[in-house]
Amino acid sequence: MTKKELREIEKQIGYQFDNKMLLQQAFIRKSYSQEHPESEDNEVLEFIGDKALDIAVMKTLIEYYGEFTEEEEFISKRTEGKLTEIKKRLVKSKMLASRTELFGFQKYLIMGNGDIKQNVAEDTHVKEDLFEAIVGAVTLDCNWDLEIIQEVVGLMLDIDHYIQNSFTEDNNYVALVQQWHQKEFGKAPNYRFKFTWDYYHCTVNVDGYKFSGDGMTKNEARMEAAKQVYRYLEDSGRMYSMADEIDEPSLDNAINQLQELAQKEYFSMPEYLFEEQLDVHNNTFWTCTCSIEEYDICFRETAPLKKEAKKASAYSMLLYVLEQDEK
Repeated sequence: MTKKELREIEKQIGYQFDNKMLLQQAFIRKSYSQEHPESEDNEVLEFIGDKALDIAVMKTLIEYYGEFTEEEEFISKRTEGKLTEIKKRLVKSKMLASRTELFGFQKYLIMGNGDIKQNVAEDTHVKEDLFEAIVGAVTLDCNWDLEIIQEVVGLMLDIDHYIQNSFTEDNNYVALVQQWHQKEFGKAPNYRFKFTWDYYHCTVNVDGYKFSGDGMTKNEARMEAAKQVYRYLEDSGRMYSMADEIDEPSLDNAINQLQELAQKEYFSMPEYLFEEQLDVHNNTFWTCTCSIEEYDICFRETAPLKKEAKKASAYSMLLYVLEQDEK
């Protein structure tokens, strides 16, 4: 990896490494180290990052929902079960993979020839592993400083947004600007942070203009700066919509159109559940349910053929997500 690439990654995660080799190691797949024995792979860093990630997320959740009483007893606004559910949603494979892809980190992976031929950089679990390896590298570089680990994880996961918005993408200005910047320039925008007195100041250059925001945490400051960028792009008519990404929605192409939007990170991949049933004349018919993780609604459609039912449910979902995007 070049020094420029390492600096790009550091800016995205809001952390500057003392040991740059640790950051590079986070991107080295075992397939590469097998072909180049002088290079260490990222598997142990993944293991470390997995554990550090759990601790950082739990500490953030406790700070959100917990407090001490006057009697110095600890109380939480959320039950153990609810905290476990929130934590699982934040650290699950799809979430980590989607965040990795949002930053475009997978393009820096250092892989062996077999991995390159199989295009494993686009595999969900590979992106998840990379996310954890980066956290593991930060953990070792900062000598297990929990405050630093929590800050980096907060930026990489955008925890504040998902907690405050019940895991929806509503008003996720960082993600919206990130998607726009990736489409326009093929890379994520560079946010710069400066701690001033008792708050963080964040600046980002987009389209030749400088935008800024302040906050008590780096994440808050970044969100405020991204909001200013979003408003500029929106006012100038430059923001993309889902409708801009696909041709006219159609029943025949609905499955592929939904998948295309998911691949462009507007939402998770649609999931389809099928039920085979018989009518009163013993004729087979199929019911297909289409759901997308970010939406609380699902669509069930029935047809004589399995593929027809899938098309119909995908089309209903497609029309719904396009309608929501326009609001």
